[in-house]
Amino acid sequence: MAELVRRVPGAILRNCLVLAGEFGAILLLRDLEGAWVPILLALFVLGAAVPHGTNAEFVARTAVALAAAGIAVTGWIAWDRHTLHERGREQTAVVASRTMVEDGSGHTPSLRLRTEGGRDLPGPVAKDLPVGARLTVTADPDGPAWSLGPRPAEPLWRAAGAGVLLLIQTATLTRISLRPARA
Repeated sequence: MAELVRRVPGAILRNCLVLAGEFGAILLLRDLEGAWVPILLALFVLGAAVPHGTNAEFVARTAVALAAAGIAVTGWIAWDRHTLHERGREQTAVVASRTMVEDGSGHTPSLRLRTEGGRDLPGPVAKDLPVGARLTVTADPDGPAWSLGPRPAEPLWRAAGAGVLLLIQTATLTRISLRPARA
């Protein structure tokens, strides 16, 4: 019992470190366009490194790391959808430019949108519309979040997915941290 009590602070610290990394990744994913690969890779490395000092093997470390990346992605999507649901305003956007991007299987169109208020929307849109075409978009007036079409519904399934992944990760980290050392 004394050994178990001695391991509890380590379990709490490991869980808090991963949660802080995930929250930071969600914030970075919301503000940076197109830089999600290095952010998720760094989070994956953090998730795999947190069980250091335990008897965690490759499968357990990989499970924690994959759950951390999954939590960041589902949390980012749920946060943006919730923001658009709560504060988003439907606007008309105009196709400002149209380019063709080579994606390995051929050329696909990539559109840049601009709202009627003059705000450029981040990220290309993979639709085939001519320059000057009008689309309905929902944009957050205070941030980078936006989506095609009308205001989205509440992101209950995305938030539930992030919550389930959080429970799985917490249970896995707790089990790894409290497991007795092998002889």
